[in-house]
Amino acid sequence: MSDFRSGPVAPRGLRVLAVTGGHRVDGEAFGQMLEAVCGDRGWAWAHGVQPGAQRWLRPEHAGRWDAILLHDIPGLRLRRGEEPEPQGPAAGVAEALLELLDAGQGLVVLHHALSAWPDWEGWAEAIGGRFLYRPGWLRGQTWPASGYRMARYTVEVMAPEHPVCAGVSDFEIDDELYYAPVLTDRVTPLLRARTDFDGADFLCAHDVVRHGASTGATCAGRPPASDLVGWVSTAGRSPVVVLQPGDGPSTFAHPSFQQLLANALAWVASAPAHAQAAADPVPVPGPQVRSAAAGRTGPAPRPDLS
Repeated sequence: MSDFRSGPVAPRGLRVLAVTGGHRVDGEAFGQMLEAVCGDRGWAWAHGVQPGAQRWLRPEHAGRWDAILLHDIPGLRLRRGEEPEPQGPAAGVAEALLELLDAGQGLVVLHHALSAWPDWEGWAEAIGGRFLYRPGWLRGQTWPASGYRMARYTVEVMAPEHPVCAGVSDFEIDDELYYAPVLTDRVTPLLRARTDFDGADFLCAHDVVRHGASTGATCAGRPPASDLVGWVSTAGRSPVVVLQPGDGPSTFAHPSFQQLLANALAWVASAPAHAQAAADPVPVPGPQVRSAAAGRTGPAPRPDLS
């Protein structure tokens, strides 16, 4: 893929920036999904690839895009057969992201973007969850690596009255399901996976990546994972929607998933969503803030946004 490309420029409708990079994705299928969701509605869209796309996630570009779709993993080096390596954020990157969130930028976080910035605990607070490719630190305690499995399951709509769920009923999907923590006190649930969440059925992501293939390690005996696969949160003054599905072509082409994604993009760009986020902003901690229990300290939390 090129570093940046645009879809057809539309004379009306939303302006959407989609960001990938840091993890494999079927670029053709992803582009077809963007065209189905955006092009068919008369929305303008652009596609940037990390690391170059990070330059667009800065406060001076707030409002340039009505919605930003994140399907990337910045801050993590992933190579099969090697230890997953958290990286950054580099100087100025986190500050720019925090200012962008404070300015009120609608975000939709898709699938493996839950793994972004693993060394920045505050980013997990911003999006309401985290997929860990290696054991990490979250909310004052160490947390085991997350897990995954390919599964056919039912996506159950929990909040049919929410605009993100408009026109969507329960549907079946074949996708990669995660065994990972969701910060349920930070989010408004929209969707859940109606399936079994026995940790023994989920492969340990850390084991698979560092050995290049599974050695049989699973998530058996680890803290229970949430069955939520869709939720809303607020970060700074920005409305955020997270959709956990989104592994590949079958999901990208699924009509119900495309409807959810279109609804999510429209909602985070809407005046009601921005008014709600502005009325009840949620500060996001900076990247070096750590619990004293870990023996590490950092800058003070972000100031009150009220």
